[in-house]
Order: sequence, then structure tokens, then C-alpha cells
Amino acid sequence: RHQPAHSDATTPVIAARQWYEAERAMKVARHSFDRWLTASDQDAASVAIMHAHHARTAVHEAARTIATLVDTLDAQTTEPATNPA
Repeated sequence: RHQPAHSDATTPVIAARQWYEAERAMKVARHSFDRWLTASDQDAASVAIMHAHHARTAVHEAARTIATLVDTLDAQTTEPATNPA
């Protein structure tokens, strides 16, 4: 994985944005997943397939964003501490 270089000042801002993006993607995924469950019982197969595709796409986006967030946090935690606690 590519680990972008950032200053210590911008890393929390970047991580917060990644967290927000992951949450947003999971909300979309949950909505699409719920619609897929409902559509599977009530609507034509094509509608259920569409909702399943949207859920899959949103989960994939959340996973990508979470992986990037993990990389950001890994880079932060593997750097030597400049201010000991």
C-alpha cells in the first residue's frame, strides 16, 4: 500500500476526513442493503440486483477508505514519538 507523506499537523485532518468518508459509504451501503432485502421479497429481480450492486459498490468504497485510514494511522503510530508522554 502507498503511504502518503503528511506533516504531523495535517495527519489528524486527513484521518478525520477518511473516517467521515468511510462512515458515509457504510450508511449508503446499509441503505442499499436494506432496500435489497426488501426488494428481494417484493420487486422484480432486476430491482433487487440493482440494490445489491449499489450495496456492493458502497461496501467496496468503505473498505477502500478504511484501508487508507489504516495506512494513515499505521504511518502515524510507527513514527518515533517526538513528545514522550
